Amino acid sequence: MATLTRNDTNLIKRSILFFDIDGTDGDDYQTAVSSIQSALAKIVYLVYPTVSNGYKGTRLRLAVPIDSTFDAMQRIQLGNYLRQLLPNNWQTDLTSYGSHWSQLAGLPVLNAYSMAHNCKLAMNDTKSFLSLAQIKSSQAPMIKPQPQELKGLAESKVRNNRQPWQDSVNQALTKLVTPPGHGRHDFYSSLIGSFLFMQIDQHVIETLLLWSNEHSDNPLPESELYRTIDSVSRTAARKERVNG
Repeated sequence: MATLTRNDTNLIKRSILFFDIDGTDGDDYQTAVSSIQSALAKIVYLVYPTVSNGYKGTRLRLAVPIDSTFDAMQRIQLGNYLRQLLPNNWQTDLTSYGSHWSQLAGLPVLNAYSMAHNCKLAMNDTKSFLSLAQIKSSQAPMIKPQPQELKGLAESKVRNNRQPWQDSVNQALTKLVTPPGHGRHDFYSSLIGSFLFMQIDQHVIETLLLWSNEHSDNPLPESELYRTIDSVSRTAARKERVNG
């Protein structure tokens, strides 16, 4: 960490990827663990039930040590890679990139349901750690957020000189968790423009920016943030009328 205050700005590197599985589309705990064991047979991991397992369906936490430290952007790459290996109908905490970069992960705690149904932790102690370098060099496609997780987000046709839609989303959402202490107006104006280009609803933009601003070391007054959103939105609407 940059300082001893744990938040998304101060946390610089991690070495273990905590990956929550919040829904397994009806698979019970043992079936879900078997799917993970099959998909991740070649890498080290620990999987265990979360404290809400059984009371909110099958819910697991997957802890994967990485062969080198990684930052917030690389976390998204790692998470996307794991999502491609797991059943695509499962819901994870990275489906919407909703979990905070600095979020703590609970250790294995067995509740009454887990003990009654023999929901034990499982570990793969092979010698191979998941390789960040190999994932960065792979050409596997990034997984886009599910529609129900990012309402108001619509795909746009991408010109040859524009970033792929998924990359634009990843970069914009990653920036939200690392707001700068200076140049905040330009920072948020750029983000608002990105979100408007992706056709995100106005109230969603406001919610995202208010959350980001609250986690800044030097937040803007809320009234200024709303004025910035309004100003950029009016400019974008005027350009759209002129240029289409």
